[in-house]
Amino acid sequence: LDHLRGFAALLVLYFHGCHFITHKIMFNTPYDPANWLRANNPISALVIEGHTAVSLFFVLSGFVFTVGSLHKSLNYIGFYRNRLLRTYPLFLLFLCLGIVFNPQNFDFFGLVQSLFFFANTDMALNGGAFTFVFWSIAVEWHFYLIFPFLLLAVQRNGWQILPVLIAIFLLLRLVAYYQGIDMRDLSYWSIIGRIDQFLIGMMAGMYYRYYFRESALLDWVAIAGTVVVLAGLFIFNQFGGGRLNNYVWIYWTTLEGAAWAIFVLGYLSISRYYPSFINKLMVGLGTISYSIYLVHYV
Repeated sequence: LDHLRGFAALLVLYFHGCHFITHKIMFNTPYDPANWLRANNPISALVIEGHTAVSLFFVLSGFVFTVGSLHKSLNYIGFYRNRLLRTYPLFLLFLCLGIVFNPQNFDFFGLVQSLFFFANTDMALNGGAFTFVFWSIAVEWHFYLIFPFLLLAVQRNGWQILPVLIAIFLLLRLVAYYQGIDMRDLSYWSIIGRIDQFLIGMMAGMYYRYYFRESALLDWVAIAGTVVVLAGLFIFNQFGGGRLNNYVWIYWTTLEGAAWAIFVLGYLSISRYYPSFINKLMVGLGTISYSIYLVHYV
């Protein structure tokens, strides 16, 4: 899993580099989503649509918390203390740097929103490059806040409750679409669109706890998952990619999360073949993945 965290952090770095640096080279203008880059092959689609790395992060969160908590009574205080210690020291440092380097944007109400898990709203504090990726940390925290209730529901009702919840949120987004709500904003930036990825990660975590065994079959699942992820991103890109703002966003995050979950389960099997030096390198990247994620945009 550390391998995948490191990979996801680097993918976000290359994604932003592709759009903000390559775009400037190609069009000699500042980045404009209207000129969204078109992939020539599935590998370039992975980078151009590298925002998918955030989806991988969300799937991993649902997976990890479920694997670690499924048959336990969750210590709520300990859970939230650990989450704060994991995410907030660097978050607060970058929030302070954002204020120092962008004092003209300071707003007390915006500061409060950023501090209390609403950094993904338009009214949150704008600290420039220092706070650009805070939106995803806010969405993570929205999941943290509801995870104990989701875990309790799973422990009482079984895994079947999770696809029911996914269906409910798909229906909710469908209703929102017909109400004229901006689907890309809803699905990309908020827990309403991202919840499916956490829930799919939880289902993958339950599969891991009950059925996972390293095997040749799961090695093939890793290969199949790779193909599904790359093919899905390539097709998504050909239809307009991340600049799209239409009905595709009703279900895109669900499909994206499912593809990554398949890949994750296969990867946990096939990674046993890695040489030790590759393993250590990728674990090292995973260990600093949160730092890479916050620092890279600056």
